[in-house]
Amino acid sequence: MKYTFPVLGWQGWTSSTSNPASELPVYPDADDGSTPALPFVPAMKRRRLTRLAKMALHVAEPLNGEGQLATVFASQHGEVGQTVDMLDRLLAGEAVSPTRFSQSVHNFASGSYGIHFSNTQASTSIAAGSDTLLMALIEGQSQLSADQDVLVVYMDEPVPARFLTPAEPQQPAMALALRLSLSASTRLLARACEAPADHPPLTSVPWQVLRMLNSAAGGVVMQQERQRYHWSVSR
Repeated sequence: MKYTFPVLGWQGWTSSTSNPASELPVYPDADDGSTPALPFVPAMKRRRLTRLAKMALHVAEPLNGEGQLATVFASQHGEVGQTVDMLDRLLAGEAVSPTRFSQSVHNFASGSYGIHFSNTQASTSIAAGSDTLLMALIEGQSQLSADQDVLVVYMDEPVPARFLTPAEPQQPAMALALRLSLSASTRLLARACEAPADHPPLTSVPWQVLRMLNSAAGGVVMQQERQRYHWSVSR
């Protein structure tokens, strides 16, 4: 099985300020807790955004263009940090505000994008384990037409330490936006294969895709939910 995604443009952000998106290491560094500045969002509204939503808006904004785009937002873990903090407060007998609850839902970034950019086009939120980016791209491609580009936005941040396992070590925060268009010359390729994985499980598929898009890095084989995929870029 082989997938080909036409990529007109992309934007990436990582929490490691010492490694800009154009010079990402093979393996991610530790999360430094940083958050994008978002100067295009009024300060009052910016304070109501979670870190994950800020990351999503930061990479999405440069790719908006003139018209409104259909969007696909994807995150393997979503706002799990918000949810866990809220549950811990409940267990401690503390009250939880409705605002805090609204920030814990998986489509919070999607809703924030629609509000801040007055976007009324269709929007989908996806979570599919280590297949999350692939499923988001497939969903985005299914909505493509000659007069309709689609914006795919992936974002994730470190999960609470209590959920870490040897099979899934901690990953730093990162966000990746890709504008899919039938007019694009750059192609992102994902092909099912039997070859041994290059980076299990020390890094994520989105991390490697961002590395390839921003450099001359060759293709990589990644172990995903049920099978391995060889990812590469054709320009």
